[in-house]
Amino acid sequence: MTTDELRRDLTAICKAADSGYLLQVVREGSGEPLAEKDLSHWPDWPTFPFDAAHAAGCELVMLGYMIWPDTVTSGLIGWHPLPGQKAWSARACLRC
Repeated sequence: MTTDELRRDLTAICKAADSGYLLQVVREGSGEPLAEKDLSHWPDWPTFPFDAAHAAGCELVMLGYMIWPDTVTSGLIGWHPLPGQKAWSARACLRC
């Protein structure tokens, strides 16, 4: 599968929930998650440290997705804070 065959309209979102975090994969323009995982066992991090970024990426793989390879950077491994929210997002794709 080439990168041209992969969907480029998927976003992974890791956001604070009532207890822990919630990881979702959504398609642009849709409010309905394609995949979702409750991460209530996660600690209440005031920021999104490297360990959280790494763990969220691993959980994403377990859901059958991965962070889009050309968006991975040092630091938070492709995750970016969402303004005004306790949430982070990353471009995602189906895992090959």
